[in-house]
Amino acid sequence: MSEVVMQAVTGRELGSRASRRLRAEGFVPVTLYGGAKPEVAAVGARELGNLVAHRPIIGSILEIELDGKRHATLVKEVQRHPVKRTLLHVDLQLLTAKQSVTVAVQLIAGEGLELARDTIEVTGSVSAVPASIEVDPATAVGGTVTAGALKLPKGIELASDPEAVVATEVDGQEGE
Repeated sequence: MSEVVMQAVTGRELGSRASRRLRAEGFVPVTLYGGAKPEVAAVGARELGNLVAHRPIIGSILEIELDGKRHATLVKEVQRHPVKRTLLHVDLQLLTAKQSVTVAVQLIAGEGLELARDTIEVTGSVSAVPASIEVDPATAVGGTVTAGALKLPKGIELASDPEAVVATEVDGQEGE
């Protein structure tokens, strides 16, 4: 699951004027779907912005603490300002621990490898999905590591093409 837990504030007003005020106060409006009715909340803009800046977030699992309870959520949509690129709104889907989901998981390059892609799609229960998967240099064949060669945790299956190249070996020499 996600290593980051976002603190959410409930009880925000609805409407564009209220959302603009909320953004001016340093928050991003979020809508949580999947319960009896959609729930509205807000999360810290700086914290969420840092998270979005360092990894692809759409299709990944994000933990939200709402009214003292942690909820696993799937990021469905991130809306940004068309010019400033600031975060305007995020849509989240509430998940249950045993629910099976297909999500994008961040890849981490092992020593001597360069990633060809940042994420890989996997399927499994929400509680079994890892925050990241390390690409092992020992699995390289012919200088590349394919998605099918990745060591996945128990209960997780590969949803991406197993022949897709995820990393290549780096020879360690700078340009000639």
